[in-house]
Amino acid sequence: MKKETKKIISFLVIGSVLSAVAYAFIFNYAKTKMDLFLGIFILMWCPALAGFITQFIYERSLRGFGWGLGNLCWYLLSYFLPAVSGVLAYGFIWITGLGRINPSYEFNFFHFAIFGIIMHIAFAAGEEIGWRGFLVPNLFRTMSFTKTCFLSGIIWSAWHFPLVISGKYLSNIPVAVSLAQLTIILFAMTFTINWIRLKSGSVWPAVLLHASHNLYMQNLFDPITTLTSPLAHYFSGENGFALIAVYGLVGFIFWKKKSNLNR
Repeated sequence: MKKETKKIISFLVIGSVLSAVAYAFIFNYAKTKMDLFLGIFILMWCPALAGFITQFIYERSLRGFGWGLGNLCWYLLSYFLPAVSGVLAYGFIWITGLGRINPSYEFNFFHFAIFGIIMHIAFAAGEEIGWRGFLVPNLFRTMSFTKTCFLSGIIWSAWHFPLVISGKYLSNIPVAVSLAQLTIILFAMTFTINWIRLKSGSVWPAVLLHASHNLYMQNLFDPITTLTSPLAHYFSGENGFALIAVYGLVGFIFWKKKSNLNR
């Protein structure tokens, strides 16, 4: 068995144990919103901690996660790509009448642009250091980019399932539909975020892309939109059909550029 394969298996086992502990706290002890906030933060840092432990076991160091900053262009792409995608997705919702602009929405620049992005980076870093810092580079050393995206997409999606099934995340539509939509959109995002991580050589653009997605969808496009139809719940949100279509197209574009990646 290759060393990378052993590392991947170890990472998944350690990550599953750590995540199970975090889920146990969320489901059994998180009685207030602050408890849930803390529980989600701990959960999102389980992949990073699993990566740290695994890398130290096999390499006796924490090198190899892509700590270098990389080129500025990757940060600009990662920050603005979710914004443009959100405009296209929610533009469709507004134009078709599935939703309309919420006239009572008040934009707070400091809360959104400063506090918002810092908070989302603090959360997203835990996931991305684990998924894109550790898992994806090790997968890519043993298989093609397409297979790397499919396998990491399955793992990334399944890791979220307990939150959805419990009703603590994406609970505005039936669970089965929510699970299907979440899986599809994470698969679509995986091709983009994996490509940027591998091409840039840095994990930080992936962190920023993940954080920007959460920021724009949760703090701007969702609250600025008032849905006007029960059907709209299936099209809006960070896992809605509208954003799935946009991210699917973007993911396809990056998949076509897979030949540009070097191992």
